[in-house]
Amino acid sequence: MLLSGNDLKAIQAALDGGRQLELERSLGALRIRVTTGRASPVWLPHTTLARLEIWEGSVYSTKWCVSAEEVRRFGR
Repeated sequence: MLLSGNDLKAIQAALDGGRQLELERSLGALRIRVTTGRASPVWLPHTTLARLEIWEGSVYSTKWCVSAEEVRRFGR
């Protein structure tokens, strides 16, 4: 996992506080970016989401997360 414990705390604080955040980390061909932003009404009761984007060479994936724990779990 490229995200540290402090990164995960910052992500959770942004989610809890409804703030925007962008973190990007890379190691070799692996790159991770996490951004937080306002959720659409369909996500209620969650008002802020984290978007996790992962690049492994030429392979890209994305996942919407409602907690830093989900980011950690899906972030490889």
